[in-house]
Amino acid sequence: MTKAAIPAPCGHHEDQEMALPRWQAHIRQLCLLVEHANEFTPSAFVKRLDEFMPQLRSAAMGTVVLNRP
Repeated sequence: MTKAAIPAPCGHHEDQEMALPRWQAHIRQLCLLVEHANEFTPSAFVKRLDEFMPQLRSAAMGTVVLNRP
């Protein structure tokens, strides 16, 4: 009986390894934005948040989709 070769990591595995850290980095950025919210006018804060949300959503979806069983 022969041993199965260990497959080399492919792009999907590399993406999977980076998805969670990428999402965590976006959460840290969101926390910083919220911590400094008082430095912005309400409309400026909402604008920054609106600009940031697509990046956060994309990172979150990457984590969910790539880490499915």
